[in-house]
Amino acid sequence: MRNDNVGLIGLGAMGLSMGKNLLKNKFNLTVFDIREEPIRVLEKLGAKAAESPKHVGNTSAIVLLSLPSSKEVENVVLGESGLLHSLPKGGIIIDASTIDPTAAKKLANECNKKSITFIDAPVSGGTIGAEKGTLSIMVGGPNDEVDECKHVLQAIGTNIYHVGNTGAGQIFKLINNMLVAINLVGISEGLVLAKKTGIDLKKLYEVLKTSAGNSWALEQKLPKMIRNDFEPGFKVWLQHKDLTLAMGLASQMNASLPMTSLAHQMYESAKAVGFEDLDHSAVATIIQRLSLKEMNK
Repeated sequence: MRNDNVGLIGLGAMGLSMGKNLLKNKFNLTVFDIREEPIRVLEKLGAKAAESPKHVGNTSAIVLLSLPSSKEVENVVLGESGLLHSLPKGGIIIDASTIDPTAAKKLANECNKKSITFIDAPVSGGTIGAEKGTLSIMVGGPNDEVDECKHVLQAIGTNIYHVGNTGAGQIFKLINNMLVAINLVGISEGLVLAKKTGIDLKKLYEVLKTSAGNSWALEQKLPKMIRNDFEPGFKVWLQHKDLTLAMGLASQMNASLPMTSLAHQMYESAKAVGFEDLDHSAVATIIQRLSLKEMNK
């Protein structure tokens, strides 16, 4: 039977939009974040405010998480005021964060001890996809429980893929974000070369988006890179975090990832010069500096 008592923890750029879409779909929504402002936004739209993750668990059958890293997810699930102290038996935690696959498996094991299911469901599509409810969702977890919470996933995304057991969703997401990062570094190199030769950059974008060099990253980011507009969607530090997770997984699997390693170093450099809160396309400025020419010249 469908259960519409849903909790949402983490109301950042992605989570806030997820909350709005859950409310549009008539869920009984309880929300929590460490910041008051986004809670008040959703409260005005009909959500109930919670004082802690534990409070969210008291009022929910399914809880959706949208948090920055493994540390925050573990604290929200296992901490003193965590969900495991209140979510009822048979409850489901859907983690839409991007975290270490090993951490996802650990959390699933701890939840199982309390007869709670932990599902990893990282998302792709950025803030625009979150706003429109068109995210791609890579779901790892047991079949019956994934089916039980599919109505929640359908409220925030349109491409829902059940990719395997818990932890598999995170592996799919890390590979996706590896490719985005490598793509952005390659686009940055193309932009540097284009600027040095003096060709028409707008025409370059027009040609590339209908040619074999096209990609999601190029279509979404190159126009902003040309304008030197790095207002954040997906921040540099988040891209770096995901690349670090991918490199850690590669080490565990004895997999050689030379292009990912290079992209990781480029994002390490972007963080080092203070770009951590800019959009991840700001890696273009690092490539630009290697060519001794500023983006706005």
